[in-house]
Amino acid sequence: MNYRRVLRHWALLAAGGLALLGWPGRVWAQSGGQRGSLDAGDIATLFNIVLVLAVGVFVLVEGLLIFALVRYRRRSRDEMPEQVHGNNRLELGWTLGSAVLVIILFFFTLGFYQQPRGLPQTDDVLTVEVTGNTWFWEFHYPDTGVRTTGEFNVPAGQPVVLEITSRDVQHSFWLPELAGKVDAIPGRVQRLWFQVDEPRIYIGQCAEYCGLRHYDMPIRLNVLPVQEFAAWMDEQAAAVAAAQEVDLEAEAAGLTGNVAAGQALYTALGCVACHSLDGTPGVGPSYLGLGERAGTMIEGYSAEEYVRESILRPCDYVVEGFNCVMPQNYGDQLSAQDLADLVAFALSN
Repeated sequence: MNYRRVLRHWALLAAGGLALLGWPGRVWAQSGGQRGSLDAGDIATLFNIVLVLAVGVFVLVEGLLIFALVRYRRRSRDEMPEQVHGNNRLELGWTLGSAVLVIILFFFTLGFYQQPRGLPQTDDVLTVEVTGNTWFWEFHYPDTGVRTTGEFNVPAGQPVVLEITSRDVQHSFWLPELAGKVDAIPGRVQRLWFQVDEPRIYIGQCAEYCGLRHYDMPIRLNVLPVQEFAAWMDEQAAAVAAAQEVDLEAEAAGLTGNVAAGQALYTALGCVACHSLDGTPGVGPSYLGLGERAGTMIEGYSAEEYVRESILRPCDYVVEGFNCVMPQNYGDQLSAQDLADLVAFALSN
């Protein structure tokens, strides 16, 4: 009976030890392989060196503990196990061994930090402004005025500089496979750069708890072949230009909107799918009461100006509690009169 109990205890101990030995592997798997950017390879190499040394130390220490438990256990009730007090050779050995490990890690880490990591000194840099919001990421290409949310595109083989900040609370921009994590802090711009040569998708997440919907802040980076990225950017820039043109045209013409025609557009364009008329919560704010609150949303803006620009550039006017998921190509779909009609209908509620 006692033999079985002892055997069971040892079996549990061995199972626990194996589970602990598997933990470093789990940590490595969470790292995602880190293969995307220029720095990712160096960081992954340094991480693996530290991991191998740490696993070696772990196995050695736990092995000695198990050895001591077995070798010096009490074998009967009347037996006093062998008592050991101090071992100069052993103490000298682990002191020197620890010092050697620290020296090895110091030189590996020093070599990593001495490599140049400043921003790329070239004109061929794509700058993307990244803004954290509660709870979505906004990406702005300042050279073209293009905006996206939740995901963004960059070309393969070109240096990319991200200028990261936050509009409200602190967030943390993190793409594990690019080995980049930078806090997004209100009022401060922090920079992160990378160059990815392999066209593929990289997935990230806000790494700083920022509120109840912190979980709903994924990041998707699409690294595209150069020509595919150029075609996408041209299309998006054309949509931005069209929106600006329609906006200016509508403002200059001073058109009067037709509510009935606007209601027909509200249905035809699918606005009804996201914006209710009776206050029912949806993907976007309800139109109910919009006529009363639109003129108070931005100081200096009339209700018409606010609604018109919100339709043409929705990501610039995201209402608190909502994400910018609205299409940004209505400048291509609406004439100045259509826009005036849709604004008139929205404000009539």
